[in-house]
Amino acid sequence: MDHPARVGALLKQLGVPAGQCDELNWMDSTRVGALDVTALPARHFSGRSLFNRMETLWASFAFTGPRHRVYYGADSGEWDVFGEIGKGFGPFDLCMLEIGASNPLWADIHMGPEGAVRGFHALGGGLLMPIHWGLFDLALHHWRQPIEAIWPVKAVKLWCPTPGVPSDVTAGEELRSEWWRRGS
Repeated sequence: MDHPARVGALLKQLGVPAGQCDELNWMDSTRVGALDVTALPARHFSGRSLFNRMETLWASFAFTGPRHRVYYGADSGEWDVFGEIGKGFGPFDLCMLEIGASNPLWADIHMGPEGAVRGFHALGGGLLMPIHWGLFDLALHHWRQPIEAIWPVKAVKLWCPTPGVPSDVTAGEELRSEWWRRGS
């Protein structure tokens, strides 16, 4: 991949000023105020058609501030790099890992609930915020299956706020909103 970032051109086409685009390769960092943002590896592919695959970089991110550390796993399959990320950038107060749109056939690009628990432990723990579920029904599983599978796992502390409701992350304190059970 000659130019792995290349997302800036798309953002500029969408009207984002060039001065607000800071393309990062894996392991590159930028500072936003008091926050360091580091692009890290993720296991997925970029592009959404047969004609634009692997033209941009797919990444996860570490957000490191003066008091807190957050890992955003983005859309990624489970892999052994999580341990290295945890050692190099953790410990994290919050790890956001995808749990939805999973299927054994897609294990390289979607980890699902079980993979997210393993990834969370490899990253070093903290609080786990399950992401990438409940918005679109893109998989072969039931819409609620990912959250219902991870909800009873005792080996993780979950941070599951109600979407759109402001919530503060407090180290080690779970937040288990059951918004997804309402209306069923």
